Amino acid sequence: MGTFDADAVAQAHHKMMNTTGHSAEASAAMNAPFDPNEKASLGADTVAYAVQDAFIVLLVGAPIAFLGLFLASRAPVPVPRRRIRPVGARSRWAAAGSALLLITVGNFVLSSAARAAVVPYSVPLRIPPVLQGAEVTLQMREADVQIMPTGPPTRMWTYNGIYPGPTIRRPSGQTSRISFRNDLPVTFDRATIHHHGSHSRPSEDGQPNDFLIPRGSVRTYTYEHLERGEPEWAVTQWYHDHRMDVTGRNVWNGLAGMFILDDAFDSALPLPKGEFDVPLVIADKTFDANNQIPYTFSIVGTLGDTWLVNGRPQPYFDVGDRKYRVRILNAANRRPLVLALSNGAPMTQIGTDAGLLPAPIQRTSIILQPAERVEVVLDFAGLLGQNVVLMDTNTPATPGNPPKELMQFRVNRDLTETSSVPATLRPAPTFPTPTKDRQFVLRAVTNAAGTPTQWTINNQAFDPNRIDADPVLNSTERWTFMNVSPQPHSIHLHDVDWQLVSRFQVVLDASGNPTQGAAIPVQPYESALKETFFIPANTGFSVLTTFTDHLGPYMLHCHMLEHEDMAMMARFVVKAS
Repeated sequence: MGTFDADAVAQAHHKMMNTTGHSAEASAAMNAPFDPNEKASLGADTVAYAVQDAFIVLLVGAPIAFLGLFLASRAPVPVPRRRIRPVGARSRWAAAGSALLLITVGNFVLSSAARAAVVPYSVPLRIPPVLQGAEVTLQMREADVQIMPTGPPTRMWTYNGIYPGPTIRRPSGQTSRISFRNDLPVTFDRATIHHHGSHSRPSEDGQPNDFLIPRGSVRTYTYEHLERGEPEWAVTQWYHDHRMDVTGRNVWNGLAGMFILDDAFDSALPLPKGEFDVPLVIADKTFDANNQIPYTFSIVGTLGDTWLVNGRPQPYFDVGDRKYRVRILNAANRRPLVLALSNGAPMTQIGTDAGLLPAPIQRTSIILQPAERVEVVLDFAGLLGQNVVLMDTNTPATPGNPPKELMQFRVNRDLTETSSVPATLRPAPTFPTPTKDRQFVLRAVTNAAGTPTQWTINNQAFDPNRIDADPVLNSTERWTFMNVSPQPHSIHLHDVDWQLVSRFQVVLDASGNPTQGAAIPVQPYESALKETFFIPANTGFSVLTTFTDHLGPYMLHCHMLEHEDMAMMARFVVKAS
């Protein structure tokens, strides 16, 4: 693609934010990082850390400087025959200059070392606290989180002061009331919470521009955990901010956490439970010399240079020689994962975004796009005393990219196996024959150099007042997506779960319109219900569902978050028959 036109993107982002419901003050504050005419200023924290680093180096450099001055003052001074500066004085000034240079260089080195001090597998995996009550309150606040093993903490926007936020775990079919208090700074503005994967009423779905939480206020979301009139299936979901135009910024800064539903069917299976059921929230961030994560907007998607697993870089996890159920969420803004184990052993996939597969599948490599979840069983039997590394085999090992090694499992516990993986899990539901077909074409608006400046669906940027589809309650529809843009996308459909029925190549006809080409096989691991679907460039897919239970507006969008923030989002409204 052509040279990135930052000014054009900045202007487009300004225009979007000024017309989509942000207050004037909040719009100015949030636009600041994208304003090409505004000079960035040093934050108070950055200055404080620089002073702190300088002081530390001074403690080291000052004794050396004083020693140099002392030795210089002891040097013999010849009797001058004319008015010249004494050699001793020159020596003292040279020593002082050298000391100043030492302090300056040392400060730079020390500041850089704060970022570079990640030693693989030197910190333990952190398991977020689990909240299980029917009524839970989470405070959204700015907090200093110790992400890096050395150096200053990272200033983040958090749920309850931690990253990732607490894991909420609830029994399906029992109503949960989750209250969120917005105590974030003025640059954040109003909040909205999307319970990603939940079948909720529109008012509880985390609308990007409605039902917002002002600063200093609390909103309680009510989740009934029902779908098709029955308890939702056991599933790994998550929650995150979904504010229009700035979802990427807000999730990058820390607003994400896991949400797990349990049901009687899943609980009765002999799968690993309790301490052997492990959540992994994986996301990439870019850290500066002071361990901060400044957000840099990119229309093609913001990437980090460090993978974090449950908020820590390359942690280790002590495990036993037995099976573990591992729930993995890709919470990155843009970067996909291709998961594999360092010993080449297979991972047994048992679940997707919407719950259990019909049957377990052995896989040595698993692609996980942003917002997708996967549930796997890892078996460490026979590996006592060995280490196994969870890898990302997709990211190139080049400067600016994270290391491939995500985390290390240390098999150092001799345990008795108490679990197994059944040959069958949960049958996929069947849907009636669809009564309506809809098509959504993903495109990019580009400049003269061929660089995208906006993403569109059916040639339209998102409009919160426009209805792009109007399915009827209890009807079944087939929706087809075609990607003719130069980038892949990760399409997330709100409200209900969907069944993937086909994948195909996209070809352009004589008029330049996209049509379905050769079929691409649907893989067995795509046989369960889902709500987030990967769509590479020049490909398409079709899904179908029945719209149940709730009337009102929902969203569909790309979950590569900067694509969503630059208008690749649409609105559908479920209407009464």
